Amino acid sequence: MTEYHQASELERKEVEERIQHQFKDLTEAEQKQVQQEFLENLDSKIDEADNLIKEVTVKLELEKISGYLSMAYISKAFFGKSRQWLNNRIKGNRVNGKPVEFTKEELNRFSSALLQLSEEVRDTALRINC
Repeated sequence: MTEYHQASELERKEVEERIQHQFKDLTEAEQKQVQQEFLENLDSKIDEADNLIKEVTVKLELEKISGYLSMAYISKAFFGKSRQWLNNRIKGNRVNGKPVEFTKEELNRFSSALLQLSEEVRDTALRINC
């Protein structure tokens, strides 16, 4: 696929014409099967892209706030884990050769933790206001 994208416009057109010619030579049943497989593959790639967008969005949002919140406190108080455990998930680091990410439950817990902390900060700000 990368070779196709790196090819010149003329080379891509030749490939497309070859594919169209081969497709026309298939029976109707084979054409339907190819179309179905193409759509299934496309759906899978769309799902992968959606998941990647969500992961990147979460990472960017969490990195924005990690500078002024104690990630060590959050990881210990809300997850019972080390700061490194939380940092690995925020950054998508590899652990034992595999990239780690938050589960949906962990993200929900993290969201609840942030809401709780924000309420505590707000309440404190209101109490000390002269």
